[in-house]
Amino acid sequence: MRAAFVDVDGIRTRYLYEGDGPPLLLAHGLGISADCWARNIDVLAQHFSVFAPDLLGHGFTRFRDLGGRAGHAAILEHFAAWTDALGIGEYHACGSSYGAGIASLLYLQRPEAMKKLIIVGASSVFRPSTEQQQGFSKSYQNATSALRDPSFETCRQRMANVCYDESSVDDAFMLVQLSSYAQDYILPAYETIARANMDIELSAPYRVVDKLERIALPTLVITGRDDVRAPVQNAIDGHKRIPDSEIAIFDRCGHMPMMEHPDRFNETVIEFLRR
Repeated sequence: MRAAFVDVDGIRTRYLYEGDGPPLLLAHGLGISADCWARNIDVLAQHFSVFAPDLLGHGFTRFRDLGGRAGHAAILEHFAAWTDALGIGEYHACGSSYGAGIASLLYLQRPEAMKKLIIVGASSVFRPSTEQQQGFSKSYQNATSALRDPSFETCRQRMANVCYDESSVDDAFMLVQLSSYAQDYILPAYETIARANMDIELSAPYRVVDKLERIALPTLVITGRDDVRAPVQNAIDGHKRIPDSEIAIFDRCGHMPMMEHPDRFNETVIEFLRR
């Protein structure tokens, strides 16, 4: 696995990458970074060219004011522009949590470019609008406890709150998150994005749950049975509305299947994408 930076419309953007094959984009969740895919990239790169950016205002990617827009709008715009900056034409996409919403919106914006979609632990995709705002609120409370007072322990506690077994999150990931959170723009960026996301009217055009029937490509839903952020029943109900979809439910798993059960996650993704 390697790391690089690229200028995306004036924003210094970090991404992780590896492999030589059909492009596979990985989009992380709100308030963390592309490093959540560290246990997946090298294995997936045996079959694909894997690219995992730090989304706008996350990790080591700089932030730009939303200009009164929804967080989804600005992050989606930056994500799409990042693919253009790297010259990635056609691709598969996999998104975790908030990143699953961004990947789904990218498909709805550019359906001809995406071949297959993987949705992981995604309340941003499947929860009804009222529940979705509640989910954003709980996520906001959990994240800001670490972002406002970044330490190894507050970062670990944040992940422990959403994982079935906190030991599945290793110290290396915690150290990267701590380094990211120490940057002066990360907390203001997160608070700006999260508050915009909690604005029901502002975020209404970006609610994927209202558009599931329009996702007309092969789609895999991966969800943890014990996910406190994205209830498994929402995923089951939502996947039934996506015409060409299937679902994999991981037992003893919370909100981060790719970190909590990396071997099964990698095998499931590879099998789906190589059909």
